[in-house]
Amino acid sequence: MNDLVSVIIPYYHCENYISETLECIKNQTYHKTEIIIVNDGSNPDFLDKIRETSGLRNLKIIHQQNLGQSEARNNGVRNSTGNYLLFLDCDDKILPDFIERTLKILQSDKEIRIVYSKGRYFEAREGEWVLPEFEKRSFLMENCIPITALIYREDFEKAGGFDKNLTFFEDWDLWISIIENGGKVHRIDDFLFLYRIQNAQKSLSDRFKNDAELLGDNYFKIYSKHYNFYKENGIGFQRLFAALRENHKYRSKYYSVWYRKLIYKCFKPKKYQSIYPNLKQ
Repeated sequence: MNDLVSVIIPYYHCENYISETLECIKNQTYHKTEIIIVNDGSNPDFLDKIRETSGLRNLKIIHQQNLGQSEARNNGVRNSTGNYLLFLDCDDKILPDFIERTLKILQSDKEIRIVYSKGRYFEAREGEWVLPEFEKRSFLMENCIPITALIYREDFEKAGGFDKNLTFFEDWDLWISIIENGGKVHRIDDFLFLYRIQNAQKSLSDRFKNDAELLGDNYFKIYSKHYNFYKENGIGFQRLFAALRENHKYRSKYYSVWYRKLIYKCFKPKKYQSIYPNLKQ
């Protein structure tokens, strides 16, 4: 059996962090690994120096034009040979026993096809990256599985890899495909994954606000692509719109109370303008 774990790292202008990421893989307690860095359009010179100085015999570096993270990850898989895949961004880190522990769980139960752990922020923000425990119906409404999860290569290929038509949530889409095909999910309740928020990086909430329309387009693509699976789990169009109607009725009743309307108008005029012109009285 091929017990090799292929660690796929998409790379784009990450000179300040890639050495840390490579070091965390080098320090893994599980050693049957290969590392595939896919340079997505950055200057190749720096990575060529990394190849020469890293001392990692299992390191492969691929250069491509700037095609985005999904295609970089797909390209990394095409150039890998492991039976297991782990995607790790070029500025994130995993603890030394991440691969050993996730692999042990995958191999202990063939029904489990995705294994991940709890995560912590580091650098510009610290503390737990709070994600709810996996529950299928809730997961179909909002992703709770980080990109850094151990999976089988065969499941990735069966799902068709990362969908290049998505500009957000491509990892969520992949997890849905694996689960739709019968895969079970396991979370390790220890903090084995470190998710970097760079000092110069915008918060996720700011990014989502700025890209709200684009996010909506990606939500719709995923919902349409997996519509039968959503419907099987009670999230078909009819139920979805029924829930939206009930929410609108509640909002109308809540915001139509005279004193609440007065408070918003006097003390929160911006919110008043965003709510009341569109509210059915």
